[in-house]
Amino acid sequence: KPYVTANRLSYALWDSMPDDELFAAAARGDLNTQQGVQRAVRRMLDHPKAKQALNEFVSQWLRFDRILTASKDRRKYPQFTRETAVAMTEEAKIFVSDLVWNDRNFMDLFTARYGFVNNELAAIYQVQPPAQEFGRVNFTPTSARAGILGQALFLASTAKPEESSPTARGLFVREQFLCQHVPDPPAGVNTNLPPFNPANPQTNRDRLSEHVTNPSCAGCHSLIDPIGFGLERFDAIGARREKFSLTFNPGRSRAERDKKPVVIDLDIDSGGFLAGIPDSQFSSPEQLGAVLARSAQCQECIAKQYFRYIAGRLETPADRPIIRKMVD
Repeated sequence: KPYVTANRLSYALWDSMPDDELFAAAARGDLNTQQGVQRAVRRMLDHPKAKQALNEFVSQWLRFDRILTASKDRRKYPQFTRETAVAMTEEAKIFVSDLVWNDRNFMDLFTARYGFVNNELAAIYQVQPPAQEFGRVNFTPTSARAGILGQALFLASTAKPEESSPTARGLFVREQFLCQHVPDPPAGVNTNLPPFNPANPQTNRDRLSEHVTNPSCAGCHSLIDPIGFGLERFDAIGARREKFSLTFNPGRSRAERDKKPVVIDLDIDSGGFLAGIPDSQFSSPEQLGAVLARSAQCQECIAKQYFRYIAGRLETPADRPIIRKMVD
């Protein structure tokens, strides 16, 4: 989908009109040489509007709107607040800006073993808060976090209010990091999973098993669910968990009112893979990040996503040469 509407695009174009110095450079013929163009581009990149444009691209590509409008079960995730959601977006902006403006390898987006956190995010990541807000902290080796896939923004925005969603996480990876379109479910198909049942407790992987046995579901879900399964050690706000815990609260009848909640802990099978990419087995954000970072398809997708933001539309076959040039 195009990143910007026609109205927003018109404002963006108006705001990016050349300034007097650039018009003068064109009049002098400075822009007729590669060196002159490079000088002009470097000057434009030093302008504050360049940083604003990068932040806007990141907010649209990584779908900040999803986390900023998300709600989480208050009983399960009392630490998730509006401020926490904003902090998740702030970390992602700082993280990507650090890669771009410090001229790092952009595929560190998936492999960097650090983040930029405040007190709320430090509690989720179980690390010591930095001396200054949104300071850089290293992820612990046991956390298996790395890059954007290990950050709370991705893990929380691709989850349901009360639980993680392997399907949503896999879909996000396919569409945002591999630029693959996954069709909507067929009309009339019930997309609701069976409810949790204390008599037959199941993990998300167990509950999603119908997707691979139902012919109307298997085609798409075989592409996306296995990706999400490899991220199941992280809950609906991005905190690491060793067990899949189910809490069943007593009923509201007088006979059950005084009973305590029943908690059932299940083992997590976090084995996942990326269908279509060789040697892509993984069981953590760190391992999935390594798979994506070395994937030519992922690298090309990043160029496509930036092209879509700049052009305000999807690419066409005629755009292939410029995208290839960007990738190179």
